[in-house]
Amino acid sequence: MVYNESFEKGVLKELVRDFPEYEGWVNEILPRVIDLLKLFREFHYYNPEQNGSASIKKVLPAITNEGYEGMKIDNGMDASISFEEITFGDFSLEEKARVRNELEEYCWVCLIEGELAGV
Repeated sequence: MVYNESFEKGVLKELVRDFPEYEGWVNEILPRVIDLLKLFREFHYYNPEQNGSASIKKVLPAITNEGYEGMKIDNGMDASISFEEITFGDFSLEEKARVRNELEEYCWVCLIEGELAGV
């Protein structure tokens, strides 16, 4: 189960280019992929808090009351950059702890998002 089939299938196909030994496994999975986005895009489920959007960033808070709004780190790119900075940069222990807490908060919401998508 995924949220946005075309993206997830594209990632799997890219992985096969780098790891061809998994091509058989990926080819077995691709036809079995179920896209949860369709449920929301086709309005099989709708919550007014989605504001007309099927984006996971709108659906997640509508269903779980958890979301990315107001978070210091609220997207994957910022999370990756922040992690790299505190891992390899010259920061105080307090600064590293602060960023780590922000990353944990972001990752908690990502975990809930993943559970919503069935991963």
